[in-house]
Amino acid sequence: MEPVNRRKADELLAAPDSIRNDPEERRKYEARQRALEVAAERRIKARDGKPPTIEDLLGDIVRVATDPQNNPWHEFRSISRQRYRLFGWYPERCFDVFGTWTRALQVAGLRDEVGTRLLRGGRASANQREHVARYVQRYVEPYAWQRDRFRTINGAYLLLSISDTHATYLCPYTWHVFLSCVQDLKPDGVLLNGDILEGAEISRHPKIPGWSVPLQLELDFARTMIQQVREVGHVGDILVCGGNHGVDRLASYLAQVAPALANLRCLRIDQLLGLGQFDVQLVQGGTLASPHGQTHHKPGALLWDFYRIHHGTYCGATPAAQELKAAGRSGQSGHVHRAHLAYGTTEADEAMSWMSTPAGCTDHAARSYIKSLTTGWQRGFGVAWLHSDGTVNQYPVITSTGRCVVEGRAYVRPKDLPDPPCDRLWLAELPLPQPCPNSSKPLRPSRPSRRKCSRSSDTDSAAKSCQQPKSSRLNKPSKSISTRSSGSTPGCKSRKR
Repeated sequence: MEPVNRRKADELLAAPDSIRNDPEERRKYEARQRALEVAAERRIKARDGKPPTIEDLLGDIVRVATDPQNNPWHEFRSISRQRYRLFGWYPERCFDVFGTWTRALQVAGLRDEVGTRLLRGGRASANQREHVARYVQRYVEPYAWQRDRFRTINGAYLLLSISDTHATYLCPYTWHVFLSCVQDLKPDGVLLNGDILEGAEISRHPKIPGWSVPLQLELDFARTMIQQVREVGHVGDILVCGGNHGVDRLASYLAQVAPALANLRCLRIDQLLGLGQFDVQLVQGGTLASPHGQTHHKPGALLWDFYRIHHGTYCGATPAAQELKAAGRSGQSGHVHRAHLAYGTTEADEAMSWMSTPAGCTDHAARSYIKSLTTGWQRGFGVAWLHSDGTVNQYPVITSTGRCVVEGRAYVRPKDLPDPPCDRLWLAELPLPQPCPNSSKPLRPSRPSRRKCSRSSDTDSAAKSCQQPKSSRLNKPSKSISTRSSGSTPGCKSRKR
């Protein structure tokens, strides 16, 4: 019987009309027929007894790759090893002469050579860097801090700085005091010295389910922080310094295609953080967010040739001392979440100092990697007076206990200040601090305690007598002595001899 008539007989005997007209059954039938044809061709090749040549093997690979019936991706000349097992004419062991299946596809012209792949991979990496550079030039560089355009010092420059707030892990009381100081002290500049974002979704470290905050929520939180600095009346500079969770990594990430970008409202970092709206200057020295031609400069920025600011590179027990030794000038950093103040002396500068500011976040930021009883961190911010002659007076402010003193003003944690969760934009729900006469006025010396021993009473009375005029001390010496010896000092009982 001829093959055509045999095929028609098989179709007639395969199934009823209702099944033969079904598209799925028709596909299965055609697959069976192709498998039978391949098996017949393999038997013919096996009867010849001649081993296939390299040209035969390569030609058979190309045949299967370009066959429209056996290969759905024949237009792309794509073929897998499994597809050749099904529709190829030669046994798989014949292709051991090529070593690997990938090498066989390369020889057949169906796969790029090693050199071609390296060339195209290098070009793809270069194109990605060019794309990031265009993004930074368009949306980041217009807001980068320029040394030659920065203001000059006239007298003294008050700089309030806070670092390591880590987005929603921000300490409410620390931020309350910081805004109150911005409102009361009227500083010339406010510095957000790195790690204002947590960046869990754009980090290379493993993501812990339920512990990472959405990227859009972090950006909204950082934008709210900058907005509140302006809302409390700050009209000076706002400097945002880069950190290991910084804006430069975010800018590079936004220029790519990644899963964390799916929930963002836009991909422009200037709009996400409000850089133009709130007049923010990015201090991103030594990163891709630096001004053009300054990507290889030192980290941070050098203010007026005598004060260095950057997020910090040293850790350990004495980070400020190490930073001061490395910089050779006064400055400040964060990163270690601990307060430290170090001093140094050189021939050129006899009053150098370096301040390591405490963290602006709570200990919840360390729950994924610190398992000890305490983190060893402190919460707070920094105060720095920069004078035009190069003199620097600075100190960290600790807010961990709920009470602190800044420039002679006492700030106590309000009783109604909550500790909100870290999974929402709670900063926008808190009211801004209002000037309070009790908390913003300078401190007065506390009254001495009335309960004193006779020795302390004698010392205090003697001190008072020394502060009296000379005539007064000469006229009434015996009365003062008799008063101390009789034990009639207020708050003390008289002793019977």
